[in-house]
Amino acid sequence: MPLIKIDDKEIEVEKGITVLQAAIDERIEIPYYCYHPALSIVGSCRMCLVEIEGMPKLQVSCNTTIGELPPERKKDGKYDMIVRTQTEIVKRERENVLEFLLLNHPLDCPVCDQAGECYLQDYSYKYGRAHSRFLEEKRVRKNEYLGSNVIINHNRCIMCTRCVRFTREISGTNELFVQARGDVSKISIFEDKSLDNMLAGNVIDICPVGALLSTDYIHKNRFWNLEAKKSICTDCSVGCNILVYSQNNRIYRLNARENHNVNGYFICDIGRYGFHRYEDAEKVTSPLIRSDGGFKPISWEGALKEIYEQFSMSMSGEKQQIVGIASPFHTNESLFMFGRLMNNIFKDKSIIGKLPFIEDYEIHFDSGFRISKDRSPNRKGLLDFCPNLEDEILQKVKAGEVRLCYALDDGVDRKLDEEWESFFKSQRFLVVQTYAMTPLAKLAHLILLGPSPMEREGTMTNDQGRIQWLNPSVSLTNKTRPDWEIIMEFMNTVGKRELKYTSVNEVNLEMGERFPDYRGRTFFKIGYQGLPKKNITTSRPSEGRQAIQ
Repeated sequence: MPLIKIDDKEIEVEKGITVLQAAIDERIEIPYYCYHPALSIVGSCRMCLVEIEGMPKLQVSCNTTIGELPPERKKDGKYDMIVRTQTEIVKRERENVLEFLLLNHPLDCPVCDQAGECYLQDYSYKYGRAHSRFLEEKRVRKNEYLGSNVIINHNRCIMCTRCVRFTREISGTNELFVQARGDVSKISIFEDKSLDNMLAGNVIDICPVGALLSTDYIHKNRFWNLEAKKSICTDCSVGCNILVYSQNNRIYRLNARENHNVNGYFICDIGRYGFHRYEDAEKVTSPLIRSDGGFKPISWEGALKEIYEQFSMSMSGEKQQIVGIASPFHTNESLFMFGRLMNNIFKDKSIIGKLPFIEDYEIHFDSGFRISKDRSPNRKGLLDFCPNLEDEILQKVKAGEVRLCYALDDGVDRKLDEEWESFFKSQRFLVVQTYAMTPLAKLAHLILLGPSPMEREGTMTNDQGRIQWLNPSVSLTNKTRPDWEIIMEFMNTVGKRELKYTSVNEVNLEMGERFPDYRGRTFFKIGYQGLPKKNITTSRPSEGRQAIQ
């Protein structure tokens, strides 16, 4: 392997990688704008210039590969390349490049949404001149709406062309291009083809300055006010990794989080903007019981008393069966507890079923990114922890065999057809665990208040068998209890058990003991990148380079 030296640090690297990649891997900062590890290299911004011993002029580090020299040609007798990033000529050229990029750039950091996470702002402070020598009037252009919630501020654009390359190479839709040349060039769309693809929001994420803006977030908050939490998307079975930005228990935006075993660097717009569905939902704020044709609040103690009175009869010899409706929108820990309730408490009196899986259409991009047609985020977890799902529940109810039902609600995306609506209406007592007044919740006799998808905590198993941590993005409201805890109280109430789990971690450990495929898959071990189930062997994709930006 080639041995190189960057400044005073000796590094052994893979043959064929670039100088910039080697520096990034070693956390040596070389500034750049146009480079992105998922896109082709163009070397247009010129910020990553470095001095390489033996080369007559400065080199673009993002496009300079490292090879292995014969022994007689090695630098200082042992190095294949010696790179200097802090010489006077390098510093001077960085100043010149930044001065050029800022010629027409407005000094509007106080009102720019990118402030606080802008590399033009950071690099200007680190590597730029203290004062501008530009005295002429700056070029001023109007903002343009490109489509798909994306606005471009041309005055801030530095023509790095990341967005153009993204639509060519990742989405494959080619909506963006560089119009004209020289000082009149700009990023534009064709008159008859606006930016319109399911990955369009990613151009906002990869823009290194404040040129591309989201109409969903613009002027709503400041980056430094927001708390960022690592979690996963629950809008399909891929389980893309995300960063959720919130303040005061309100979510403001979602960004992609890098994970090369799942989604690479990007997320789709379904997941990016999907959190608004929960804001618009008719939320449940406490446990509710049906009364006089409507619902009224009830305490948790009162709700558990109702459960005891309605379901305890089934434990004392009554032939009547109890149906449990499990949900692929819930965590593995909740489904594990639900399976224990139905199989270990109600035993042969129970039937476990599910509503039809929610499916849409599969979308594949040439870059390898996909949006699954399976919009049930934890189908694999459901099948693992409730393997005895009954597909003939509707037929059984026609025979009059089911009159008590406990359902985990899928949430705001679930619609009921006439047959399922008739089934739930026919139940003598229907308990629904939910966070919103969904069509299913409106049929309930008793509503138990559980967390929304953005409040849940636990593990989920994606369609490739990878176990990932669903980290709660916002805190639970006062009367909301975790799903697993509600099911535990249900078990203790009906089965006269004394389960006393105090956290989801304890449930996770117990789950691993009973299901070998999940043994050792604790929150600590799966971390923020996840782990495959133990019985699955997958060929690991080649690791992408960890980018600074």
